[in-house]
Amino acid sequence: MRHLSLTRRRLLGAAAISAGLILCTALPATASRGARPAFRLPAPTGPHPIGSVPLHLVDPSRTDPWMAPARPRELMIQLWYPIAHAAGPPVPWLTPAEAGPVGRDLAETVSGVQRDLPGLAEVRTHAHAGAPVATRRGGWPVVLFSPGFGAERNSSAALVEELASRGHVVVTVDHTHDPLAVEFPGGRVEPNTITALVAQIQDPAQFDAFAAKMVAVRSADLRFVLDRLAVLDSGGNPDAQRRRLPAGTCGSLQLSRIGVLGHSLGGATAAQVMHDDRRIRAGLNLDGALYGVDAAAGLDRPFLLFAAGDTDRGNTPGWGAFADHLRGWHRELRMPAARHLSFHDSVLMVPALAALPGAQVTDAYGTIDGPRVAAVARAYVGAFFDLHLRGIGSTLLDAPSARYPEIGFVA
Repeated sequence: MRHLSLTRRRLLGAAAISAGLILCTALPATASRGARPAFRLPAPTGPHPIGSVPLHLVDPSRTDPWMAPARPRELMIQLWYPIAHAAGPPVPWLTPAEAGPVGRDLAETVSGVQRDLPGLAEVRTHAHAGAPVATRRGGWPVVLFSPGFGAERNSSAALVEELASRGHVVVTVDHTHDPLAVEFPGGRVEPNTITALVAQIQDPAQFDAFAAKMVAVRSADLRFVLDRLAVLDSGGNPDAQRRRLPAGTCGSLQLSRIGVLGHSLGGATAAQVMHDDRRIRAGLNLDGALYGVDAAAGLDRPFLLFAAGDTDRGNTPGWGAFADHLRGWHRELRMPAARHLSFHDSVLMVPALAALPGAQVTDAYGTIDGPRVAAVARAYVGAFFDLHLRGIGSTLLDAPSARYPEIGFVA
């Protein structure tokens, strides 16, 4: 396994082997027909069953900075929302074209060797494809989700599904050419192109500047998504192919109550887009170094910093300075036995990953059992957005809890 600096590991997140990403994206997906699911997502605990639909968005005002020749920036996003009645097939966690590269990268991350991991394409979420949106007067609060570098939009589906079941519309975003693979309508797959650029950087200052550029592009992606959600909520169809939308989407979004959640580089994105766009009223960073964020500017709205056990002010760029300049409601939590990838759904398949020859999973996932770490993260992430978007208070965010001894309060 290639050894990387800590800062580079923080950027790469789920794609901790920089060269491996390029190799993975160059290989075709391997069919695993008939395979059992590699893992099962825990059932969401909220009162609402959930639906989901993908949308293809094109931003004609921006050029994709990660492609040549130049072309408009395009994104795949996914809406996860409350429904009144379960109807429709379950949504897959990944498409087959995405599952192959993701599996090989996960194998290399823990063992140093690329291997096909069967069953990733067979993993199903609890969301029902295209089901009608449940009606709520005034609409549902909205949470944007930005994944870690190299990770797909549904990489933290355990958290996303929980939020949707509690009464939020969650919008997960693929930042194109940043995930290992993104499949667009018609079967076109766009690979990761950024990792090769990262691998060429040796100077730390250049690396920080490049990471800041990535965060700025991601922030612009999320702001564009918000613009298109306004079109959707007013009865328009922002999908590039004008594919049919679920019934009830018009008027379903409470766009005065928007939050943002991100893991790894997505956490830095959450902080940056809150700085850039006052439409967002609450943000949460899951173990992300704060590249590109103007820490001294601070934020005057609620923000939660949620760290794995090896993340602290001394080893994580921007963490301490950002925390010190938060002027609104804020908390800093740490899960000492967790590690960076504990907030990625692949924590649920650690037993299978640990069985790979030469695997070392503790550095990436820590020592907490996957279903338990998902339950703990769901409790605190859910409590934060329930409080700041839905007005539902919880003592969980006030002090350490005997129900969740895994969590420590830093500030």
